[in-house]
Amino acid sequence: MKIFLSIFTFFIVNMTYAQQGNWRADITTGEFGQLITNFTLQKNNSYLFGITKPDANKRILGGLKGSFAKGFFQRDGSMMELDSVLIENNTVTGFLILQKKKYFLQGTKNGNVITANLMGKSSGKTYGKFVATQVDLIEKPKNYQQLWTEIKVLTEENIYHKTVLEGKEWTNFVKYMDDFSHRVEDDAEFMSGFFYKSREFPFSHYSLTGNKENASNFLIAGAVETVKGNKPELKPLNESTFLLDIPAFDFRSGDIDAIMNEIVNSKAKNLIIDLRNNPGGDLEGAMRICQYLTKKTLYGGVVLSQSYWKNNQSPPLTQDYGKFKVMNNANYDRYKKEVKSGVEGLSIISEPLPKTFEGKIYILTSNVTASTSEPFAYTLQKEKIATLIGAKTAGSVLSMEYFHISNFALTIPMLDYYTFDGKRLDGIGVTPNIICEPSLALEVALQEIEKAQP
Repeated sequence: MKIFLSIFTFFIVNMTYAQQGNWRADITTGEFGQLITNFTLQKNNSYLFGITKPDANKRILGGLKGSFAKGFFQRDGSMMELDSVLIENNTVTGFLILQKKKYFLQGTKNGNVITANLMGKSSGKTYGKFVATQVDLIEKPKNYQQLWTEIKVLTEENIYHKTVLEGKEWTNFVKYMDDFSHRVEDDAEFMSGFFYKSREFPFSHYSLTGNKENASNFLIAGAVETVKGNKPELKPLNESTFLLDIPAFDFRSGDIDAIMNEIVNSKAKNLIIDLRNNPGGDLEGAMRICQYLTKKTLYGGVVLSQSYWKNNQSPPLTQDYGKFKVMNNANYDRYKKEVKSGVEGLSIISEPLPKTFEGKIYILTSNVTASTSEPFAYTLQKEKIATLIGAKTAGSVLSMEYFHISNFALTIPMLDYYTFDGKRLDGIGVTPNIICEPSLALEVALQEIEKAQP
């Protein structure tokens, strides 16, 4: 009898911690897009706890490296973790942990489906969506060998210059992904492994995330936010100085005109343009701003397509830029159309508007300042229109194209960029006139303005 009671007690206790089932989760966040994974949940008292497949750290980094890199992963080396999930009267609360970011789950359970928002616990802001369905068996979300084959073919067909794939970096990357695609267990692992190995490339804008088409309404946890989101914001610092904060160049010409006209028609003698948190965007907005900043015609350089490199072994001389088609109202969609038509290159030219700002211009930069922000800052600096203050820019300047494969978004650099004076900025960046900590750049700019006072 004692033996029976001991066995029965052991059984009851273990039922409390027993596996509560397998769940297929479809997770979309502003930062990572849509990722599909699997959780195995267990119950501890009233709460559910679970992780994705253990040892992702070892599958991505290798056994030895993975053992020393657990800070990036969750417990047992998994990619994601569900913590303290409570289901009461079909109301669901708890936490999802992804790359050490802790999202608050708030939603409902309907049958065998959980639907929840991913929130900031204290802020109440929405960062994503979580939909999980209970399943009998855990299966890999997709065929990752086939996915990798599609990515490899797209890259080899569309990369801006095929010779960049002839180096050891691409050879090593292919070897790694050929092997890794057989081991990978879910989307988060595949994306992380791609990121880990692609960092070795000597070019920018080659990346893989979950598809973000349905993530545009979600904020990015930890990202710098302004009152107007990613839109430019104008703030008077005093009677003679404006601060124009541009978090991203994701606006059209007409969206910036009101702000620039306010600057041009004011009595301001100084304009500070803050690009410290600007990762880039569309060239159209940057070119429009240039039209308000100088009476000069600005030559912004050239972008070169794969078609150019098929017919040439070296970049064009600056005196030959004139042979390329002129883009004086450039935007991302027009770039794509021209590249698909087989154009070898595009020359970027900005013509001044009738009325322009005539005061001093200062541009604040950091190592986050990237892509479109860099030729914008470089051209204004070299033409002695603006003084750059802060840290060296990111050196991430190539123009990319998006390719959607399954629920992933692959970016491939399709256009190389050379400045008006024949320099290449990708992998190099722009060095400011005055180097300082980015956090001090605004203060330094104001000091420079004060020193320039008569």
